[in-house]
Amino acid sequence: MRLLTVSLLAAAMAFSAHAQTLGMIGPSFAPSSVKADNFDAVFDVKVNTLPSIPVLWNQTADARWDGVVCNVGKENRGAVKVEPTARFGYLDLNTCTMFSNFHMLDLTTVDPDKEWTARVYLRARK
Repeated sequence: MRLLTVSLLAAAMAFSAHAQTLGMIGPSFAPSSVKADNFDAVFDVKVNTLPSIPVLWNQTADARWDGVVCNVGKENRGAVKVEPTARFGYLDLNTCTMFSNFHMLDLTTVDPDKEWTARVYLRARK
C-alpha cells in the first residue's frame, strides 16, 4: 500500500511539472513598432507541434544577442524563452517582446495542435 501511495505521489508530481502554466512575457508591443533596419537579421519561423524548436544552435560560448520576437501568424498564441532554466512565456497574436544579452532562443506552441509564425529580429551584441 505504501509503495502504491509513493508511486501515485511521484506520478502526480511528474505530471504537474510537465503541465506548467505559461506566464506573460513583458514588455509587449505591436509588430508595426519594430524597425527592421536596427537589426542584423530578420527571419520568420513556422513553429509547429514539436515540443520546442531551438532557433539559435551551434553558437560559441560567448555569443550574445539582442532581439525581438513577434507572433505574426494568422491565429494562435506562441511560447518563447531565452534561458535554459526559464519557463516559457506566451506571446499573443500580433504581439512582440524583446530580450537582451541572450545566448539561446526556444519557440514552441501553447496548444499542442496549433502552430504559429514567429518573426525574429536579431542583433549581435557587441
